[in-house]
Amino acid sequence: MKLPFIPEDAPFTGDQKSWLAGFLAGMQSAKAMVGSQAGALLKSGAVSAPILNVFYGTQTGNAEALAMDAATVARGQGFAPVVQGLDDVSIEEFSAMERVIIAIATYGEGEMPDNTQLFWEALSASNMPQLPAMQFGILALGDTGYDEFCQAGKLLDVRLEQLGAQRLVDRIDCDVDYEDMAEEWINRVIPLANDGSAVTPKADTIPAVVKSIWNRKNPFPSTVTINSLLSGKTSAKEIRHYEFDLADSGLSYETGDALNVMPINNATLVSVLLQRLIIAPDFVPEGQIKTIDELLTYSYEISTPSREFLAAIERQAEDDFFSHVMSGGDKEALANYLWGKDTLDLLNLNSSIIFSPEEFLALLKPLQHRAYSISSSPKQHPGSVHLTVASVRWQADGREHQGVCSTFLADRIIDGGKVGLFVSPNKAFRIPDNDDAPMIMVGPGTGIAPFRAFLEERQVLNAKGQNWLFFGDQTRAADFIYEEQLQKMKDSGLLTRLDLAFSRDQKEKIYVQTKMHEQGADIYEWLEQGAYFYVCGDATRMAKDVDQALCDLISEHGDLTSDKAGEYVNNLKREKRYLRDVY
Repeated sequence: MKLPFIPEDAPFTGDQKSWLAGFLAGMQSAKAMVGSQAGALLKSGAVSAPILNVFYGTQTGNAEALAMDAATVARGQGFAPVVQGLDDVSIEEFSAMERVIIAIATYGEGEMPDNTQLFWEALSASNMPQLPAMQFGILALGDTGYDEFCQAGKLLDVRLEQLGAQRLVDRIDCDVDYEDMAEEWINRVIPLANDGSAVTPKADTIPAVVKSIWNRKNPFPSTVTINSLLSGKTSAKEIRHYEFDLADSGLSYETGDALNVMPINNATLVSVLLQRLIIAPDFVPEGQIKTIDELLTYSYEISTPSREFLAAIERQAEDDFFSHVMSGGDKEALANYLWGKDTLDLLNLNSSIIFSPEEFLALLKPLQHRAYSISSSPKQHPGSVHLTVASVRWQADGREHQGVCSTFLADRIIDGGKVGLFVSPNKAFRIPDNDDAPMIMVGPGTGIAPFRAFLEERQVLNAKGQNWLFFGDQTRAADFIYEEQLQKMKDSGLLTRLDLAFSRDQKEKIYVQTKMHEQGADIYEWLEQGAYFYVCGDATRMAKDVDQALCDLISEHGDLTSDKAGEYVNNLKREKRYLRDVY
């Protein structure tokens, strides 16, 4: 049985009852262990702390962090919280639980996060038993910039209701600015789970929870020590390597984590927007203490239009085609229309479109951090963290458009400049605990970032497990980033195999999934020997193509039907040997 995660600040005092409570909480819920001696002890009251099961469904770690926050609150109110990912619980165990809180983030266009998909398939199956004894609460994370806002949380909420479970409190749907809403909801829902069996412990028996002081609201001002171009002069891309000094911040990370960067908006775009709206830069909007120039520079998203902004533009634009795609319900058509357009482009649909400063700000979303896969091992680079970032630039409507954060780093931060940073842990994307386990990594383009970190980590650990990397991009001459380092890793034996796919170096396009098909027999053999399979990069196309290639080669070389190959892949996911960091 796989043990769930037990928070480091669990309040075990050392006596037998507290230790046993912790042990039972760490194994599974008491009702799932009714036949065992430990379960009998819990039922008999020998251990008094009632179980509160706290689950998370996450792609980047935000929901997991909220689950940990909920566990801390629950512990302070006399519960023995069990914190688990939704991929760590079986439906049989889940069906026996009485108190359940789920923090879940929606991924992509309304999809379940990777660590929730198999659980959801089981929960939504026609033979799923009723759950009349369960009380639950759903904390949903999402982004109102997407049509299917908080869809994963909504689906779980409705399904649990269909199965007869009772809500402790109504589901809460949180936008990208979720911290305050989530905290309020957690503090409200947990007391409602107390049927009188949870006794609030004395304050001096509850250990203090030590959390990083560096977060979205208070990022660490890190010095950029290196900003170097990785891609060649003839490349169609601009890929850069960044190194940030963590100094004595206490900020720590592990391979697989994400580094969040707080950007500053482009001053030129701010200036042009204010000219277009005929607003003086030093104007202070009603209810604000800063000038509108400062607000648009540091506090609001001015590139990606919000849904509220789109609706407001459509009402004034008098543009038949835009109105058609806005009202037609065709998400793909709307996405195609909006592709490459920013807030200024939409304002320019009609010169008569105008908003007051207050109206304009009300239509914008708060400026958000951008998350990037960390490309360094903290063991090999203590006190430093690295990123591998493609600078986003494109031409449209006669002007250059720029990615908010990528060009902030590339153009407006020179060596020695300061950038606000904080870390998002991603425990679902780690190298194997077993140093002898083989790894297969698929990471084209900047998707190589976490695998550079993985290889560096294994190098420091002197791990004996074999390592196989599939990497690709457009051309070898201009796009083979980290070539020298990878070659040294291959020469040393650290990198057992390196398969390269440069799509434009020959007439026929070759991609990483092409190379996977070519090496299908060996990939299947590695998987049979216990290899872990990792993917990082674009979720829309590459990751889906890689997933299909994996299923196909397993079917072919395992002599399995498509259904059996799909179950093989699902087993890899259950065993946490198929892990993705996709965006």
